[in-house]
Amino acid sequence: MMRFPITELLDEADCYQYLLQLLHPDGLACPQGHALPTDQAPHKQESGAVVSYRCRTCHAVFNLFSGTLFSGTHYSCRMLVLFLRGIIQGLPTKLLADELGCDYSTLLAWRHRLQAHALAERPREALADRTVETDELFQNAGEKGTAHAEPNDPPRRRANQRAGRGTMHNDRAPVVGVVGRETGQIRLAVVEDTQQTTVQPLVEEATRSDATVYSDEAGSFAQIGRTGRVHLTVNHSEHEWARDADGDGQREVQDNTSEGVWTGLRNFLRPFRGIHKRYLGQYVAIFEWAHNLKQITAAFLRRLLLPCSTELPI
Repeated sequence: MMRFPITELLDEADCYQYLLQLLHPDGLACPQGHALPTDQAPHKQESGAVVSYRCRTCHAVFNLFSGTLFSGTHYSCRMLVLFLRGIIQGLPTKLLADELGCDYSTLLAWRHRLQAHALAERPREALADRTVETDELFQNAGEKGTAHAEPNDPPRRRANQRAGRGTMHNDRAPVVGVVGRETGQIRLAVVEDTQQTTVQPLVEEATRSDATVYSDEAGSFAQIGRTGRVHLTVNHSEHEWARDADGDGQREVQDNTSEGVWTGLRNFLRPFRGIHKRYLGQYVAIFEWAHNLKQITAAFLRRLLLPCSTELPI
């Protein structure tokens, strides 16, 4: 892939103002909440346009990134803006490191830190849809980058050669998904296995108690009908992909919307050329956010970067 360095194409001062408004919409303040007086001079010049101040009340030294996930970073504001953009758009870390002119390992560590917070902060409330689909995906994910002393146990096992249903242990990590037909919103989770005791609680958490749930006939979903939800299935093993259950001429019993989500997820993951299974859930969480929001909002970025933020993205 051809490199195209881009950090010099953005104005550092503009990026500082963007991050300031994003992280401190009510104005810069110290971590204790004491507002910065408009006439106060900087205490210290940091990297780029970032400066530190000493609070006149509690005497704490703080800057733009204090109390955020970027606390302690030495990256310039323009690099951080481009880094955020790249992470959310799913650009590979190697490409980002080359274009931003920074160390790959350091950038990867920052990526995992940010994505871990995206995973922890993803929505957990049930979908509002009355009709939903649920399905499973088995994603090849080994131990990329982990050194192994045993030559017969390479870091990147060829999981696609393994027969049977995938598990986290055999490097075919299961992803359970629920998608609402009315809103198009999704809930995804990377799990250890596809036992019914693992999958059903996730489906219950993601759906209304009176929802109609469509799925295939996998045993993972066999008991959903006992929860009060209407559960209708198609039998993929018999090459049944859609069925008209109520005779209205529309074959509503199918999970083709879920298959479309899996296509999008695979396309999102493909450029990374393999992901360590330990971090797969993080990348899936970024895809879930991107699918549900479609466009970056200030509320989403604040929730991503501020550990104490409870503001829901809109």
